[in-house]
Amino acid sequence: MKTLMSVMLGVFAVSAMSAQAEQYKFVGTDQSFETKLCVAVTQDDVKELKMLLQAKGERLQVVRSAVRCNEMPIADFAEQYGFIQVARYLGADKKDTVFAALTE
Repeated sequence: MKTLMSVMLGVFAVSAMSAQAEQYKFVGTDQSFETKLCVAVTQDDVKELKMLLQAKGERLQVVRSAVRCNEMPIADFAEQYGFIQVARYLGADKKDTVFAALTE
């Protein structure tokens, strides 16, 4: 199977006029499969993510371990930037539980 390559999306912080948290604009750098996955994450679109995986015949486990967005694992990226639905789908909320169970 073809190795999935690291993907970088340009992140541009946009300052908010109020005291709200920072907003970000994510821009895909190419039309690769990995970039499309990262863009689907930034839209918090689980349906699109599933469609991309199915169309490519790629397994979620492989994507979770191999795809990087902004130089971080895809699940961590989703979690860090608040894309909650996708983060849950990718299992970002379960990694600490699994780690804790292994260390006890």
